Amino acid sequence: MITLAEIVAALSGLQSGGNELPDVQIGDVTADSRRVAPGALFVAIRGDQHDGHAYLPAAIQAGAAAAVGTATTDELVAQGIALPHGFPYILVADARTALAEASAALHGFPSRALTVIGVTGTDGKTTTCALLESILAEATRSASAPHGRVGVITTVAARIAGVEQDTGLHVTTPDAPEVQGYLAQMRDAGCVYAVVESTSHGLAQKRTAAVDYDVAAVTNITHEHLDYHGSREAYVQAKALLFRSLFAPAQKPGVRKIAVLNADDAGSFGALQEVLREETARHGRGVDVLAYGLGLGMADVTASDVVYAPQRTTFRLRWPGGEFDVETALIGEFNVSNILCAASVALQLGIEPDVVRRGVAQMRGVTGRMERIDCGQPFLAIVDFAHSPVSLERALQTLRPLVRPNPDGTPGRLIAVFGCAGLRDRAKRDLMGQVSGRLADFTVITAEDPRTEDLDEINRAIEAGVREHAGADAYCIVPDRAEAIRTAVRQAHPGDVVAAFGKGHERSMCFGTVEQPWSDQAAMIAALDAPAAPEEQPANEARG
Repeated sequence: MITLAEIVAALSGLQSGGNELPDVQIGDVTADSRRVAPGALFVAIRGDQHDGHAYLPAAIQAGAAAAVGTATTDELVAQGIALPHGFPYILVADARTALAEASAALHGFPSRALTVIGVTGTDGKTTTCALLESILAEATRSASAPHGRVGVITTVAARIAGVEQDTGLHVTTPDAPEVQGYLAQMRDAGCVYAVVESTSHGLAQKRTAAVDYDVAAVTNITHEHLDYHGSREAYVQAKALLFRSLFAPAQKPGVRKIAVLNADDAGSFGALQEVLREETARHGRGVDVLAYGLGLGMADVTASDVVYAPQRTTFRLRWPGGEFDVETALIGEFNVSNILCAASVALQLGIEPDVVRRGVAQMRGVTGRMERIDCGQPFLAIVDFAHSPVSLERALQTLRPLVRPNPDGTPGRLIAVFGCAGLRDRAKRDLMGQVSGRLADFTVITAEDPRTEDLDEINRAIEAGVREHAGADAYCIVPDRAEAIRTAVRQAHPGDVVAAFGKGHERSMCFGTVEQPWSDQAAMIAALDAPAAPEEQPANEARG
């Protein structure tokens, strides 16, 4: 519990309502009127589809002790909303920021007690966070903390000292109250480090606005989420908010401010360097900057002598402090880049190279990221989250060397199954089709969260891209995703690779406005268990 006055004192954009506050205790902070319980602070947020101020009466009826909003009392009256006499209503400039700040205050500003590492980028964020978790757990492991003293929040789950918590279906960065709640649990569990996957949506919507970041790292910035951000520049600037946040809070005792950039990524390197120069000039202080990359040039941390194999990857990591050998169960060039990113953060934090090496070796993989599904079949089956043109291209390039000749000597095939989400970036549909038409031997086009869009129209856009590089015999359209995966499995021969892309770790698929239970892993296993029985349905309810 915390007093309303203590919460109001933490709000940076206070407009009015902060004087003569009643002696009210606040037990929760929420922007969802359905979650209001007696003693809660309700924050009214104007969204794209709904205005939270319209739910003030419902929140008050449910027992809200106070409310925060951006509409004046006159504007509320004009909307037909009359607040009860004496009800505390706090006017702020930005409700999303207020939600984050109030949530942080409620939990005693937990990020101030942790070294917080933010990881952003289009691809590789979750894997990089998992790598950092493994390295930092190895660095802080003890008899009293067998899983280490590190917590992580990703789009897959939250783990606190090794204990996992589900963050729900189809999430990016969790909302501010959940983020602050997880950080508070980390602090209370004795964690030293917090790793936060920081998506562009989460950053733009201020879900991490009250997180005191110490380290900002980027994987890459490619073509994605332009439907939301409007332009590539806006997308880059949303990612840049993580790096700007390094300059906002005061530096914690003994903790360095660090920015880690990808020297190989033209989409982010120069733009983020400029952001760091701007913020350094504005604040009169800088941060430590470290660049990693597979190429030569601007990279401080690089990889050499890279050897790719179906079950492992090895290379020699070189950094300003020396060099050491790395072995990982992760496959593909992009995972070498992810490891370089995580290692750069850890080394700059002062983690010993041997600890970094052991932490990387112990990380076995992430659900839905190049995940092998093995039911004893004579070909490789993969589930991967690749859902952008660049990530799909990298995934197919990674899998190509794993294709083997069939027993009769004919070349093996790389078979890709994927779709594109409805109500999202339309431009990428043709691009993803082009990638698969160029790099896969056979493409099965199917559903991936069509939402309220016409699935056939989405698939035709993908088909147009495939046909730019492949003939009619090199693809098919199977709207039902379960049947699409079965189709791919039924035509696979020994030595082939079958990969389902786009859903990865997700456990639902959206048709219309309804999220239906779904798992690519379950669909793949069902198809592998009964590849010759198309009438049988896998244990999924989502259908095209």
